[in-house]
Amino acid sequence: MSTLRFGMVGCGGISYAHGGAAQSLADRVKFTTCCDVVPSATQSWVREYGEMAEYLDYNDMFAKEEMDAVVLATWPNQHLDQIRDCLAAGHKRILCEKSLEVTGERAYEIFKLAQANDATIMEAFMYRHHPAMLRMRELVDRGEVGTVDSVRACFSAFDDETEDPTNPNRNWRQRKECGGGIPYDFACYCVNAIRFFADSVPARVRCYGGKGVYDTINRMYAVIEFENGVVGILESSKKEDFTQEVQVNGHKGILDLPMSWTIPHGFKSTITRSTTQNWSDRMFDNYMVESADPYACQMANFLDVLEGKADQRLPLAESVVNVFTIEALVKSIEEDREVVLDIPADVKAALAK
Repeated sequence: MSTLRFGMVGCGGISYAHGGAAQSLADRVKFTTCCDVVPSATQSWVREYGEMAEYLDYNDMFAKEEMDAVVLATWPNQHLDQIRDCLAAGHKRILCEKSLEVTGERAYEIFKLAQANDATIMEAFMYRHHPAMLRMRELVDRGEVGTVDSVRACFSAFDDETEDPTNPNRNWRQRKECGGGIPYDFACYCVNAIRFFADSVPARVRCYGGKGVYDTINRMYAVIEFENGVVGILESSKKEDFTQEVQVNGHKGILDLPMSWTIPHGFKSTITRSTTQNWSDRMFDNYMVESADPYACQMANFLDVLEGKADQRLPLAESVVNVFTIEALVKSIEEDREVVLDIPADVKAALAK
């Protein structure tokens, strides 16, 4: 096929990961237009990725440019409106940065829009495309831990919270209205991975934590119970030192990946399998995984989907369930109680496929 033409909406930091991924697949894809409300942002993008049409209003870009797909590298709370505008303009292939949205209702609206418009919408959870995560799932599927009993996932990094909370232009991660804080930035990875390895639908949650100076939730410690009985344990905080980990526990052993989400390109991952004999005699096996750029792997999967060569590695139904789960965790903290999830039946049916 000819080189696909992509448009970028939002030229902030994360957009460069997608731009670099496209450069590594230059025989298959090229960004031909970009948009940001800040003129200097699009100018920087053009300097980095070559001459292309620049816009300050994405609706102008949608109306005037011929694109094979759109990448939304924007804040979580903007995604529904931007996806709706994409589809209204006839652009039905969308790679959308995480988190898909900030409420289950808004995520479900995206799901229904995708179905009504026969659209391809994939959330950009790059970690799901890394060889380490694919290898981890392969080991679980072939029974290396036996029947999965629990999944533990962690993602923390310290934020000293020195930015002025009255500054309206502070980073979006410190702004509640944009989807900032732990839930839709860090914990979303943990929720997604826990559900991925639990291989079921979340039934109820109980979460503890608190808020920082920006009125955003900055600590989350939770238990997620799934319909098949698997229990997820989530740890995510901006008051701890950097940590990333996912651990899958079963009756035959434990799999552990100590660097799970933002695996640097050039870093060779090691998955450790531990087993026991004679009650407490522990044995360890290590599985080395090759280095890879997860954004390039993600872009390759998205291109394969567009060209009819593969299925989405992250189906939209999974992303919708993720948002419903995060919303329930937030409610559990704010109302100090257990929260039972009510996932729409059509989303559950799509997930089962």
